[in-house]
Amino acid sequence: ASHTLDEVLTTEFVAGGTIDRVTQMDQDERNRIGRTILYLTMKELFEWRLMQTDPNWGNFLYDPATRQTSLIDFGATRSYGKDFVDGYLRIVWANANRDEDTLMDMSQRLGFLTGDENEEMMEAHKQSGFTVGEPFWSDEPFDFRGSKISSRMRGNMSTFLKHRLTPPPEEVYTLHRKLAGAYMLCIKLGAIVRSRDLLEDIVANHNFEDGLPHPMQQ
Repeated sequence: ASHTLDEVLTTEFVAGGTIDRVTQMDQDERNRIGRTILYLTMKELFEWRLMQTDPNWGNFLYDPATRQTSLIDFGATRSYGKDFVDGYLRIVWANANRDEDTLMDMSQRLGFLTGDENEEMMEAHKQSGFTVGEPFWSDEPFDFRGSKISSRMRGNMSTFLKHRLTPPPEEVYTLHRKLAGAYMLCIKLGAIVRSRDLLEDIVANHNFEDGLPHPMQQ
């Protein structure tokens, strides 16, 4: 990487096999890998604002000799604006705390909702957000496979298709693909992950520039 210039891109070889092969490893190691993937995903979006948005299992390599997980193939990398990231982190924190007022307010500010949606759409939006935030509700480890979170995340799709009044922000199409992929990786691993503290660390250290009170002080 130190040899990369404006017109020269260097690459680095990383050892390991695709992460789906890890499913036969012991539970503690699968939990650790799942936690690593979740934290990396949050740091990509909220700290670096630069995300590799292709969560294909083949893009995550695991080296059992070093216990290192590596992310490869950055062809689908994209950046996210500061205003969007600030607002989206507030939405994630609201979902983690089941804070309906903040969720709805920030969803309108970012363009997920217009404010004119019917009650069915508003309820579906809330329930979908809270479901995505479920791994962060408490300090207890979250069982991604046992919770059947993937099927519940899809549960409101028909309502969205029927009652949505505005398309979501364009950033969401790549972002949600990556976030859903991170959850699916944890499900594939059978990971049971304590993740509330990871989000708390991200929020506590985030420099919000949107003029609103820090979410941990509200």
